[in-house]
Amino acid sequence: MNKRTADVCDIYTNSVSFSGIVAIGDTVDANLESRGIAVQKEGVRFTREDEKYFNNYALFTQQANWIPSSKKVNKTTFHHDDSIQVNHVRTIGISSSSLMQIGSVSHINADARIKHFRELRD
Repeated sequence: MNKRTADVCDIYTNSVSFSGIVAIGDTVDANLESRGIAVQKEGVRFTREDEKYFNNYALFTQQANWIPSSKKVNKTTFHHDDSIQVNHVRTIGISSSSLMQIGSVSHINADARIKHFRELRD
């Protein structure tokens, strides 16, 4: 299949954080992974007793359950133009195992695991 050129005039991204990626150009494989522990606690003080560790939670050691890609898909595409033209791309944020790709990507796996805690006062 013939590749097309992505012609983007202007890109504005406010923030890229926590394993987020902005990629310009073509990519063969993109394997994105992010792990996080989020603690929301009533009050203003965090102490050593509030610390959480990844190895205490099975979520972070389980194998990903990817969907097998054993099915063949036949596809015919006709490109009316040699390029994809975009005026403006504006994103607020790219975060936690996310990819903004300007170009093509052949294969992508993205895995974000976040354990949330809410700790309320009695």
